[in-house]
Amino acid sequence: MNNPDELTSTVLSAIHSLPQTSKASLLLDTACYLNPRRKVYGEQVENYLDVYLRTPNLGNESMANALMVRGNARKAQGEKLIDKAYQDFQAVLSLDPTNKEIQQHLRKDRLTAMMPNRHNPSSMLPAELWSTIASHIPRYHLRTWLYLSTFHRDIALSHIFRTLDIYFGTDDGDNLTRGLDIFDRVKEDPNFAKKVKTLRLHWGFEEGDMLDVIIRMFRSALPEFKSLREFEWIGYPEMSGEMVQTIYASHPNLVSLGLMGWHFDAINVSSFTRLRKFTLRAEDDDGFANLPEELPRLLTANTQTLRHLTLGAYLDRDHSWDTAFQSPAIQNLTVLDLVDTRVSQICLTRIVCVDSLRSLTLHGEFMDLKSAEVVFASDHILENSKHTFLPNLEEFRFIMVPTDTPYTLYQSVVSFLRRRRSIRRLDLGGCPWELVLPLLPELTGLRVLGVRIAQFHPNAAAALVRALQRLMVALSLDVDRCEGELHEYAHYFSIFPCLTFLHLKQANKCRPQPTSKPINGSTTARTVAMSVPSLDFIGWNGEHWVVARSTPPLAKAEGDRNDGLELKELPTRRRLDCAKGVDLGGDDAVWLERKDVPVDYELDGLR
Repeated sequence: MNNPDELTSTVLSAIHSLPQTSKASLLLDTACYLNPRRKVYGEQVENYLDVYLRTPNLGNESMANALMVRGNARKAQGEKLIDKAYQDFQAVLSLDPTNKEIQQHLRKDRLTAMMPNRHNPSSMLPAELWSTIASHIPRYHLRTWLYLSTFHRDIALSHIFRTLDIYFGTDDGDNLTRGLDIFDRVKEDPNFAKKVKTLRLHWGFEEGDMLDVIIRMFRSALPEFKSLREFEWIGYPEMSGEMVQTIYASHPNLVSLGLMGWHFDAINVSSFTRLRKFTLRAEDDDGFANLPEELPRLLTANTQTLRHLTLGAYLDRDHSWDTAFQSPAIQNLTVLDLVDTRVSQICLTRIVCVDSLRSLTLHGEFMDLKSAEVVFASDHILENSKHTFLPNLEEFRFIMVPTDTPYTLYQSVVSFLRRRRSIRRLDLGGCPWELVLPLLPELTGLRVLGVRIAQFHPNAAAALVRALQRLMVALSLDVDRCEGELHEYAHYFSIFPCLTFLHLKQANKCRPQPTSKPINGSTTARTVAMSVPSLDFIGWNGEHWVVARSTPPLAKAEGDRNDGLELKELPTRRRLDCAKGVDLGGDDAVWLERKDVPVDYELDGLR
């Protein structure tokens, strides 16, 4: 029996004597042996399984087992080929990064993104979950998804273009051309138009033929924004009554409308009756529309739906919101922002009685300081730890423009905030540090803080971090005088593991103009980023950087820093941006860096 030929002939003789079903079972066992153990799968094993499946009188269970074996084998072999192909593509990309063919291939490789991969469990996640993940990623980082696959690219584009800002100004031809190109694309590409949910037009044009051309193109493109839910008109010329009717004709169900300019020309803007948010900023009421009549009419028409109201004026001009605050819509608000405005006793009394209010911004001045002190000091804590005034308040911004605001007013405001555990975001502007410090430990729910400290030194820094909750996510620190360099205190904030945004500002350190940016700005920001590992965004005297970290640090040329940090400077803010600008990674940082508090009138030395 030691002769191989004798063994083979004996085995073949035994096989011939077996019944047909036993021969088929032997064939299947042989295929199973070769495939998982020897990792051999080719035409021979494929033929074994094919012959087995054609054998008559096989039971359903046997057929199912054979199909499962063949399916797993084909899948494993396919994944091996895909992995090898991907390695080839990556090799091409490393050899020639500018190769357009390979970039297009990787972008359109839907199979890699959609097909489950044993090495990448995340590929099993549904599209809805990927979209949720993308909603929490800053747009700067989300751009990397554009080059992963068509699947990820489509998700990223839906978030990147959800809010679309278009700038038209006489001083920037590139933005003008880009804006007109967008209007053309919207008319030609319905899929792109459907991605836009919020449209914001920024204007800086005088009357003329070019403005007429832009308006005509906008009118023709407007109906194509089929999914538009929010619209804002910012700058000069202001939105006219004719434009109001044009927008209402194509989008009568807008849920958010913003009008920001110097005058109020939006005649019949009260035609919109389903608004959840309305923003109005006007320096005066000498526009074509009657502001004292039109605004109350709009508020009343949206009483059942309006929840967010932002009103902005100009302190150097006479204005009053008393008539508007008689509307029943005020009682249903959850968010109220009064910006660069005079707050009368009538308005303040009405505000503190709105129990549903969760977010309040008071920026400007009080017409009656003594009465304001009495109102804030009249708040009491009930037995159930609820406050008599604004019991559901979660966000509070209190910034008084006059530098001689009475100390007693700040005392009343601090008393109003005592033991409010639901407060999550707080900015008290120029409130004295000695009043703010004992308040902070009582605000156990605080996660976002804007604070001003006149004299900053190591003891003040230590006191600040001791008073704050460890789960802080965003912090803005404004100091008048600092012992040493301000960025040298950044390491104090490394104890906050969730801190993603930090803005350090010092008096007399002006926000630089585009032509005079300091050379050491990015160097200072890098120092702050290295001191606080959790930071994704950094602010430094009005400038902002996004932080990209690599773990482990990417290899660099000899002599270069190998700290794994890459800082990208974000665009400077624009005029009248009204609370929105560059993406800072989330609502917390956006709230803290609100663009219209204080209002930017392009004054020299604005921080």
